[in-house]
Amino acid sequence: MKRWMIFLGRGGTVLLSIGFALLLVSLIPPAGIASRSGQGRLSSESFLIPFGRVLTPQQGLEVTITADDTITVYILEVSQEIIDAWIIEQPPPGPPRLEDFLEENPDVISSQKEAREVKIDYMPTKVMDVTLALSNLSSEPVNFSFDYLITSVVAPGTKVRNLAQWTIPIGFVLALPWLAQLWKEKNTHTDQ
Repeated sequence: MKRWMIFLGRGGTVLLSIGFALLLVSLIPPAGIASRSGQGRLSSESFLIPFGRVLTPQQGLEVTITADDTITVYILEVSQEIIDAWIIEQPPPGPPRLEDFLEENPDVISSQKEAREVKIDYMPTKVMDVTLALSNLSSEPVNFSFDYLITSVVAPGTKVRNLAQWTIPIGFVLALPWLAQLWKEKNTHTDQ
C-alpha cells in the first residue's frame, strides 16, 4: 500500500474522531448560572436594564422581553458606565438619548430587534462588557417585562456543530480509500 494513502487514511480517521467528539461536545446542554426578571414602564425614551456583566465566549445570554407595544431591544457590547459617561459629557440644548449614543457608536450594537415580544440568544466571541437596552420611539408609555438567563457552556454549540459538519465528511473522504484498501487486503488474505 502506498505511503500517501496510509498517511491520508490515518489523517482522515483522526478528523473523523475529532468531528464526532466535537459533535458530542456540542450536545452538552448549557447550565444556568444567573438569572433575573423584572418589569417596568418605558416612556418615550430609552432604558438600560441593570445588567453590568462581563461575558466570556463560554457564557451565553438568553433574553426574553415582552411589551404592550413595539419596542426596540439592543444588546450592546459596551459597559453601562461608558454610556452614562457619554450622556453626562454631552452639551445642551437637549438631553442626549441612547439613540444619539448609538448613532455615534454603531459598532457597539451586537443585536437589535424591534417587536412586542423579543427573544435573543447571545454569545460573545471574546471577553466582552454587555449592556441590555430598551428603546421606545413612540410618544406613548409602554409597559414591559424582561427575563434574562446567563448560561455557561463547554463550547458554543452552533460553532462547534458547524466545525463538526466540515471535519466529519472531510475525514470520511480521506479515510475511505485507505479503509477500502484494508478491507480488500483482508478479504484477499482470508481467501488464501
